[in-house]
Amino acid sequence: MSGALVRVIAMALKELAVVLRDRRVMTTLVASPVIQLILFGLATTLEVKNVSLGLVNRDTGIASEQFLAAVGAARNVGEVIVYPNEAALGVAIEQREVLGGMILPPDLSARVARGEEGQIGLLLDGRRVNAAQIVTTYISEITATTGMALRPGPAAPDLVVRNWYNPNLDYSWFTLPGMIAVITTVLVLSVSVQAIAREREFGTYDQLMALPMRHWEILTGKMVPAFLVGLFNGSFYVAMVALLSDVPFLGSYLLIVLAIAAFSLAVSAIGLAISSVAANQQQAFLGGFLVIVPMILLSGYASPIDGMPAWLQPIAATDPLSHLLAITHGVFLKDMPAAMIAGHIWPMLAVALVALLLGHTLLRGRSS
Repeated sequence: MSGALVRVIAMALKELAVVLRDRRVMTTLVASPVIQLILFGLATTLEVKNVSLGLVNRDTGIASEQFLAAVGAARNVGEVIVYPNEAALGVAIEQREVLGGMILPPDLSARVARGEEGQIGLLLDGRRVNAAQIVTTYISEITATTGMALRPGPAAPDLVVRNWYNPNLDYSWFTLPGMIAVITTVLVLSVSVQAIAREREFGTYDQLMALPMRHWEILTGKMVPAFLVGLFNGSFYVAMVALLSDVPFLGSYLLIVLAIAAFSLAVSAIGLAISSVAANQQQAFLGGFLVIVPMILLSGYASPIDGMPAWLQPIAATDPLSHLLAITHGVFLKDMPAAMIAGHIWPMLAVALVALLLGHTLLRGRSS
């Protein structure tokens, strides 16, 4: 065994001992992420359910009856609250009692009976942009279906929809595999950003630099605990989601673990680069937070990468989290082949190499 390898192993064992001896850290690294995976996996959904809507109904004909019956039967509408006028409805929306309100004019049924186009007003709370857009789609579909039932005409072409990989568009099939990547990111960064900043805060940085070790050996040894934390927790979360949820697991467990290893390596290297310039652990945590937020926003978890500006999409392509998200969703839902997984792994390894070189340069600069 070469001397460099011996020194790296010794540094790694020392760092592992520091992490494992702290019970608070163990609680943070094991119990807390499991709770987060369960809660966030259930809470983070783009579907709007049990929405409360207001109603101002000035029509008593068949058109309003059928429309309101269809709204009441919709599985995403929880409650329809009747208001006497538009002013009362406006106050309810302003006070967030309802997400929006429907206004049925007095001539709605009469216009439909004459074969004319009827109009229904829909007021929505624009402060809740995502929910408002989704509810607009719900009500538009109900309106179109009711209109076709009231005024049957020439048969329109049927639209046959098939959703590959997620037939019922179940959001948990998207969020739970995605949370594996997101929580692993938070865990690995929270451990790696402390590695060198802790030495400075405790006053042992000079002793660390006086050891008969090269800078790259120090970085490699200090990266091991964060890497192992990410590998263990990520692999554990994959097994937990596959075994305890209804999300199908169609791919290879070994391949997704390999991807998690490459991802943990990249995020650990990013955390070490931050730790190399941080004067204390507080600065290191702030630096980690500044990195975590852009990584999540650019990953495609919160919003599609295709919808981002053209100049921002190449930056998002360098985000390791975006590649792990593609792998987790692909392995869980469609048995992503090894060649495609390799196409996402090498960018993560490239990020790890660049971040390690940056951390090495920064460490040498601070110690000179």
